Amino acid sequence: MQIALILFLLLIATGVLYEQYARYKAKSYKITGNFVDVGGHKLHYLKKGEGKATIIFESGADFGGHIVWRNIQEKLSRNFTTLSYDKAGTLHSQRGNKPKTCASMAEDLHTMIEKLALPKPYILVGHSLAGLALRAFVDKYPENVVGVVLLDPSHPDTYDDFPEKTRKKYTTLPPKWILSLLMSLGVIRLTFFKLIDKFAPNAQKSEKDNFKEAVVLIHKGFDAYIEEFSNVLKLSNETKGMEFREIPVVVLGATKPTFDTPEDHDGVRVMNDNHIHKTVKSSQNGKYIPVDCPHTIQFEKPDLVVEVVEDFSKEVLS
Repeated sequence: MQIALILFLLLIATGVLYEQYARYKAKSYKITGNFVDVGGHKLHYLKKGEGKATIIFESGADFGGHIVWRNIQEKLSRNFTTLSYDKAGTLHSQRGNKPKTCASMAEDLHTMIEKLALPKPYILVGHSLAGLALRAFVDKYPENVVGVVLLDPSHPDTYDDFPEKTRKKYTTLPPKWILSLLMSLGVIRLTFFKLIDKFAPNAQKSEKDNFKEAVVLIHKGFDAYIEEFSNVLKLSNETKGMEFREIPVVVLGATKPTFDTPEDHDGVRVMNDNHIHKTVKSSQNGKYIPVDCPHTIQFEKPDLVVEVVEDFSKEVLS
């Protein structure tokens, strides 16, 4: 019994030391980009390229912030002004005191765009939960937005349309204190390192390296990441009835589940059904493109995303 206790304590101590060492090593990562005050808190952003229009990247419920768009932004910045950023509380951005709502995310983004005086018009590119946040943005600030490209986006009805077991899997999290404990013991970090090949099994090395960098810095955005996941049903309800209307939309739908479980297969089926019959039809000019990969399309198919955005820009900017 005493030996088991000692081994348990050693395991705990090893986890704590691993996590603290990882955070110490993470300090060596150089922060590129700049900061802008959006009303009581500062957002970190990365602006690249020069062009007559601006492509703005919006992440989903993702601790990777601007990192997940790195390779795509680099290629698109050859012909456009581009902007990626870390949402409030994610990575290098301050959390601030605003509630985590789609309205506050939209307000932050709008304030940042105005302060940076980015070239108009705007093409918005978003992943996953950005399907909700960008609805709120377009609903309140439609001026100067000429098009939206969505990568496997959430729809306000997504979680209502999931079978009950699938809905619980995607919306139920352990208590925050348990997640915080697992984070402090290095379990969360190790888990995500192990899941890289599940999230993006066919990604190129450079994309996997970006994912790894996001995991290295996961402690900086983990609380906001959990906060968004915890509020996903509220965020969905908040955006019900919001449509893209006359703004053209292209939806890239992931057709492979991340994990081979009945719930994940249900998730893919329901999400693509919503892409085709709801999100695309919420725009007077909508288009659906199936993509043979899991949810993280920006890691698996970055060149396709670049191609779609470039072709789409020719249509909406002509």
